[in-house]
Amino acid sequence: MIDNHEETDQVQAYDKGTPMSGATDQTYWILDKRQLEVMVAPRRHDIVDRLAAGGPMSIRELARQIGARPSALYHHVEKLLKVGLVVESGSQVVNRRREQLYSTPAPRMRLAGALAENRHARVVEQIVGGITRQMVRDFSAGSESASKIVQGEERNLGFMRLVGRPSPAQLARINANLAEFLEVLLASAGKDYPRISFGWVMAPLEGPKKKPPSAARSTRRSSKPRARSR
Repeated sequence: MIDNHEETDQVQAYDKGTPMSGATDQTYWILDKRQLEVMVAPRRHDIVDRLAAGGPMSIRELARQIGARPSALYHHVEKLLKVGLVVESGSQVVNRRREQLYSTPAPRMRLAGALAENRHARVVEQIVGGITRQMVRDFSAGSESASKIVQGEERNLGFMRLVGRPSPAQLARINANLAEFLEVLLASAGKDYPRISFGWVMAPLEGPKKKPPSAARSTRRSSKPRARSR
């Protein structure tokens, strides 16, 4: 675990575009508490995801993608700018009007590192709650899309929940496949193909063992009055 000073130095280093050790592409690890708190809101999380996948974009372009009014996005973008999760990235002229463009500080915006920090457990749980709500909205929109494909190799709409008992070797295989899938999606950023949303949650279902009831609680008092000794 790293202390607050080390965490701040690390976040600042990534903010300058320093790639993760061993990575070929730039990766920005979202570790700062202020950044994590901003990402609790599903709308702001969605903005970061869309800019990472297809930025730079103007707020007008973001609004068209998301299906919201531009005026509804300004304060979200301001909050993301304030903590460094979104940066200004030039401008463009549309109909003689100059538009500010925005992007993420690196092509790969990652939250996985925060999961390893116990002190971030509560805010990470809130972020996961926001992600699952966004997944419901994405699925609802996809169900009404004219481009949906529900079968075959080009399927882009589906859902699943499974419960299993994988061995350590099988769990390693699952995680390797997830890592490979992640690389495929990250490599597709900026390509001129239809966008898809993919989310996943994996969790152990074997909770902590319950403590045996204390002797005081397990002792039951008789409802019958005791006979008085004479």
